[in-house]
Amino acid sequence: MEPLAQSLALSLLIPFAAIPLVILSSRMSKRAAESLAIAAGLITLGFTLTTAYFYYGELHERPYVIVDYTPYNYPFFQVPLFATKFLLDPLSILMAIIVSFISSLVLIYSKGYMHGDKRLIRYYVFLLLFTGGMLILVLGGNFYLLYIGWEIVGICSCMLIGHWYERPEASKAGIKAFITTRLGDVFFLAAICLIALHLGSLDFLYFAKHAHTLGALLTLILLLSFGGSIGKSAQLPLHVWLKAAMEGPTTVSCLLHSATMVKAGVYLIARLETLVFFYPRILGAEVVEATLLSQFFTVVALVGAITSFIAATMALVTFDLKAVLAFSTISQLGYMFSVLGLAGFIAEEWEAWYAGVFHLESHALFKALLFLCAGSVIHAVESRDMRHMGGLKKYMPITYVTMVVGALSLAGVPPFNGFFSKDLILEIASLSGQSVVSLLLTVTAFLTAAYAFRMIYLTFLAPESEQVKKHKPHESPVVMTGPLIILTLGAVLSGVIEEGLHPLKHLIAESYQIEHSHSGAFNILVPATSVALIALAFGIVYIVYFARKLPPESIVSHPAIKPIYTLLFNEYYFDYVYEQIIVRGFVKIVSTTAWYVEKALNLVQIGGSIALAKVLSTTAWYVEKALNLVQIGGSIALAKVLCAVSYVVDRSLDSLNYVIARGAVFLGNTIRRIHTGKLSSFMIYTFSGLIVLVIIVLLVIMGV
Repeated sequence: MEPLAQSLALSLLIPFAAIPLVILSSRMSKRAAESLAIAAGLITLGFTLTTAYFYYGELHERPYVIVDYTPYNYPFFQVPLFATKFLLDPLSILMAIIVSFISSLVLIYSKGYMHGDKRLIRYYVFLLLFTGGMLILVLGGNFYLLYIGWEIVGICSCMLIGHWYERPEASKAGIKAFITTRLGDVFFLAAICLIALHLGSLDFLYFAKHAHTLGALLTLILLLSFGGSIGKSAQLPLHVWLKAAMEGPTTVSCLLHSATMVKAGVYLIARLETLVFFYPRILGAEVVEATLLSQFFTVVALVGAITSFIAATMALVTFDLKAVLAFSTISQLGYMFSVLGLAGFIAEEWEAWYAGVFHLESHALFKALLFLCAGSVIHAVESRDMRHMGGLKKYMPITYVTMVVGALSLAGVPPFNGFFSKDLILEIASLSGQSVVSLLLTVTAFLTAAYAFRMIYLTFLAPESEQVKKHKPHESPVVMTGPLIILTLGAVLSGVIEEGLHPLKHLIAESYQIEHSHSGAFNILVPATSVALIALAFGIVYIVYFARKLPPESIVSHPAIKPIYTLLFNEYYFDYVYEQIIVRGFVKIVSTTAWYVEKALNLVQIGGSIALAKVLSTTAWYVEKALNLVQIGGSIALAKVLCAVSYVVDRSLDSLNYVIARGAVFLGNTIRRIHTGKLSSFMIYTFSGLIVLVIIVLLVIMGV
């Protein structure tokens, strides 16, 4: 096996292999298990970086690397759908580095943040499984492996969000995340089935080579895949689960938002665009024209832009520190989707694709930093409400400085990384000709700066709250502040390095064999507008919060503003509509239907069997009368024979009546037992049916 294949295999296997070791070592010492989990994260990072090094060394020979671990001597794996292939290219390598880097920092940080937790081993097990699942997702070379990773991170997110499941809010949040993302997963699974049925292979490169043969079906496949991305990446209208997910540990929120589950949807769309735009050119196949996919790109761009704007407005009014960051994540993911959608509206689509991937990298760093800073604050104050904070600057100087850097990056202030990636997106939007999208993204940039500055003021610079005076907070230990400093350096340096040296851009251009490096001349208007909007946002926040010349209480109580504030504070009533109208309405329909079904079964069981018995007994009576007539008018011998026959028929009918009646009772009881009302039972039936469906599809594909 080549060194590259060895390092890749180890980076994929170590998170999974460490899980039983962590469980076993916990029987001796929880500290040993904790150290083992951290070591596994660091070793995974090391092998991921080694894989990236070997990949870069082979880049001059081949633009991408396929590593095939498929054991072809086993019949199951001889089916093309289940090949165990991994694709190494700039996108997968970048994502793998982000996942392993941030997960290793989260594991280290957890040593301080989760200290004393009674389910610590369970936490580390699911964190390692989360990391391993995401690595499979981003490195997999086919839709089969991608979907396996997709489902692993889905179930892990549910378990980690509900880590403190003794609290009803946490338990409900985990279930809410699982069910909401399942809705999107149905669309993605449908897209995978269409690919398998029409191409007979789930391999990425095979899909890229034959995508042009799908015609209009390609648009449907892409739109269905985007439906899956909407669920995983919390875009409208399936965004409601992400704020609820804040009930989990802040370390989970950090990994979830910056490197794993919510980035999976963005990765999926970015990957599909490489298969439609880049790989056909590399493989010498026919390239699909972007204009033929205009519906897909329009939907992605608009959904992303609208989500970005709406989430930013909600972040502007909430007082929950983690909710601000959750809405911020939804908004920034909308930015990424929007620019990926704009790839269909500019001359060189790869510029928009690069902008989306660049912002994905920037966001991973500053959002991980912000969440870990929030964890440090919450750990000290024991509250998520920013009204219970204030004055923390003097108590937590390291957390303060690092969180300010994260907030400035989020706001897009130069020279932090968020400035370069966000402004590149705004520049692409201005070049695309999509005025609605461009306007929404520009307004969102202003709102982002406003809520970022508001968050810093309320948390660190406002007058001390009673909660702060009561707890006398102090700076977090080194095991928690160390990752903050590392991420701060990343937020400061990554944007400057990329803007100055373009390492990611050059790697993408070389790997995907792209000749041009820029779609047009530098537009000074975009960064100038961006800086002006940031200055305006800071000025408004200063007047409202710092100087209190226009206190926020007087603003929100104004008759013209109060309805808007109420709408935003209640998050556009999405949760109310879903829970009180749709869910309760559905439950009412189901319960009513169940009542009628129950009544019908009872009628079948009791009334039906009685009616059937009456019919059969009436029939027997007529037969008896006929026999009597025969006995009187015919021979006695014939009468005896017919009497015997009558007896047999009568007994048979009695037996049949008994069997049918018992059968009706058995059927009613069986159906009643199946209808338990338990979610776990329904899931078993659903997945059993899905397995049968998959087997049927495979048999059809293989021509059996």
